[in-house]
Order: sequence, then C-alpha cells, then structure tokens
Amino acid sequence: MLDLGIVIVNWNTSDLLKKCLETVRASQGDLSFKVVVVDNASTDDSAEMVREHFPDVELIVSETNGGYSYANNIGLRWLGYRGAGEVDPDAPRYALLLNP
Repeated sequence: MLDLGIVIVNWNTSDLLKKCLETVRASQGDLSFKVVVVDNASTDDSAEMVREHFPDVELIVSETNGGYSYANNIGLRWLGYRGAGEVDPDAPRYALLLNP
C-alpha cells in the first residue's frame, strides 16, 4: 500500500509545475508515493512538459477546465478515493492536494 497520493491541479503553469514536480521528486524521504497531475485544459506546454520530463507521473488531461475542485476530484478518484466513504483497498493511506 502506498503511503501518500499527491494530486496536483494545473492550468497554464508549466514553469511552476516543473519546479513543483522537481521539488516533490527531490524530497521523497521514506514515504512511498504516487503523483497525479490533472491538467485543466491548459493551452501552454504543461502536458507535454510532464510527459517529457516526468514519465513516472500520472498525467490526466481534462478537455474541460472545470475548476480546482473538479480537477482534484478527478485526481482523487484516480487514486482510489470514490467518495461517500468508499475507498479502494489499494488507495494510498493519505492524500495531499498540492498547488504548483
């Protein structure tokens, strides 16, 4: 079981997102974790930057900019948090919502 699932919502912040992901990667410590970036229909190179520099990060590209909560819910569901108290058995023990 993973210790931590990190959801990062992005919208047109490629440079900040890159620094954020570099920082997460550099500060692993003893925790096992998985990072998911939910891109909120960015028009910059954010998605391509993640694909190129962070192939270990799960990237979800939303065709709709549904806002911060919308994108966080997509990421949390991907990690296994289904809502209304439903959690997949393999979901991380903790979740972190992180801004770039």
